[in-house]
Amino acid sequence: MMFRGRSVVEIMVLALTFTVTGAVFLVGLVIAIAEIKDPTTDTSTATSALLNIITGMLGALLGLLAGKSEALGAIAHRPEDDDEE
Repeated sequence: MMFRGRSVVEIMVLALTFTVTGAVFLVGLVIAIAEIKDPTTDTSTATSALLNIITGMLGALLGLLAGKSEALGAIAHRPEDDDEE
């Protein structure tokens, strides 16, 4: 299963991401339909807001990825219990 071995925080972030992605897709579709129906319609404000949301979500996901890779790097570089002689 897709969620096996993931923490609750990761599952919540993924659920939020999927929800926001669906909303962003639908808003983009509405903007595209509005532009096709009436090309003189001013959709610059909606387009700007949509791009700001996309940028924020990409930043959040990249931050999550960077945090996970940093945590994995810290675990990988942890000193092992060496045999003391």
